[in-house]
Amino acid sequence: MLTPGQKFFEFEIIRPLGEGGFGTVFEAQDTLLNRRVAIKALQARKAVQENTVKRFVQEARVAASLSHPNLVSIFGLRVLDKQFYLVMEYLSGGSLLDLIRREGKLPVEQAIQLATGICDGLAQLHEKGIIHRDIKAENILLTHDGRPKVIDFGIAHVPRSAGGMELTQAGFQPSSLLYSSPEQVRGEPLDPRSDVYQVGELLYFMLMGYHYINLEALQSEAMTQSNQNRLRAQMTLYELLEQAICYQMPDGLGRLWREVGALAGVVETAMSKDKNRRFKDAAEFAATLRTLSINTTPAATDTTHLGLPDAHAYNRRGLAYVSTRNYEQAIIDFSRAVALDPHFAEAFHNRSTAHLLMGNYGQAAADASQAVQLAPEFVAAYVNRGIAYAGLRQYDLALTEFDHALTLDPQNIYAYYNRGNTYLWMGDYRQAITDYSQLIAISGEFVAAYVNRGVAHTEMKNYELALADFCQAIDLNPDYVYAYYNRGTVYKELGDNEKALADYSRVIQLNPEHRYAYENRGDVYAALGRDDLATEDYTRIIVQTASIHPKRLSVAESMIMPATPLDFLTRTA
Repeated sequence: MLTPGQKFFEFEIIRPLGEGGFGTVFEAQDTLLNRRVAIKALQARKAVQENTVKRFVQEARVAASLSHPNLVSIFGLRVLDKQFYLVMEYLSGGSLLDLIRREGKLPVEQAIQLATGICDGLAQLHEKGIIHRDIKAENILLTHDGRPKVIDFGIAHVPRSAGGMELTQAGFQPSSLLYSSPEQVRGEPLDPRSDVYQVGELLYFMLMGYHYINLEALQSEAMTQSNQNRLRAQMTLYELLEQAICYQMPDGLGRLWREVGALAGVVETAMSKDKNRRFKDAAEFAATLRTLSINTTPAATDTTHLGLPDAHAYNRRGLAYVSTRNYEQAIIDFSRAVALDPHFAEAFHNRSTAHLLMGNYGQAAADASQAVQLAPEFVAAYVNRGIAYAGLRQYDLALTEFDHALTLDPQNIYAYYNRGNTYLWMGDYRQAITDYSQLIAISGEFVAAYVNRGVAHTEMKNYELALADFCQAIDLNPDYVYAYYNRGTVYKELGDNEKALADYSRVIQLNPEHRYAYENRGDVYAALGRDDLATEDYTRIIVQTASIHPKRLSVAESMIMPATPLDFLTRTA
């Protein structure tokens, strides 16, 4: 066994990093190339087992044949005294498991980015017919900048065409039981959808901060059912785990719907017990994750397996169309859903969302009204109706809707945000600031709330407070156009032309079609006496009317609250 300080070929062993069922991993220094590496040593007692050695070699060959930023890189395979050592890149960011244990549940955007990266790496495996079979938090390592890399292909199913050594046995599906897919537990043939299930588990883990199976609770239940007989308890525990994996959807999905909206539908699709309802492979899963918007999330991008016509299938496909901004087709599908089920409150709400995104405020208000009539406690529908009324400039009615939403859910950030926007349009800047501040107290990373509170402070000439809000928004999102634009406006107002120029230039860099950044930057150039540049910017201006003068304000848009499925309220079957 390797020990710290030991010289091993061109490597010097630094320390052990961890130990698994088949090998121990060490951090080492490559003394020839002056770089850190990780060395996975096959345990001596395993090295005498022919199949284990073959799997170790197969892992090395498979990993070496792949090249992807989300897959671990393999540098070589060494053999010394009949012991096998796999040399691979050293990843300094630790494992995904370490990150979740340290941080708890992760921010939504980070979770999406990590899951997307994992899927991108797996997609290359799936293209070659390889199934990883052991995707778990320990097998996702992070680079120094947080990029995920899939590791450990030791129990992967590898076809001969991809360098496989025909090691897979019928009815034998090795994996970590807690992370297994239903078909792994049942010993069924596997395909990429098994990996999809495991990534779905990881996404749930990242969004909730804990695994969907409470192992300690099941162990306790197993001991109780077995009258404290440990042998019987182990058998009972396996039965309970099988039940949870093969038949029970996660208890936390309801909470997840409330917290992240239709992104929960993506998790639900990935973790479907029926593999025919999952994404077909990691590439489709990644493509779906990339379509996510802040308002809605598709539950699936392929509904051919959903058995149309069916109200739920049309509703899910409508969400997918919304996420890709095909609002007209989304409205058609939501309309089909409500035609098939006139009591489907969620479909009415989702159609109101599509109408809002198209600016059809009257139709949005009508659909939201239908949703709340069917489900009087449907908070998201009240928020949608409030946004619609605000769009129609019926501000008093809008305030009533947001007030009602907050009565039902006093911590609802979307109601606070949109009520603050309504007060902003009304010119009641103090009330707007109060609502944005309440929202920020609940959710300190709600970037748009800082921007719009800064706009309200700007209108009240509280420039220092406004700058603080815009700077905070930029710290949270360095690419947020609204924050740079409004901060530039404040600097321009204060006569700090160089800083204003820098902010407007950043706006144009992020959005070269921004109509008013050119006009405002032109004003700054003119004030600095740089008339040639001012003239160049003025020629880029496209005239547009607005309810609030664009040289003064750029308010972050109204934000639609993701819906929670209400089948339990509106359907009996």
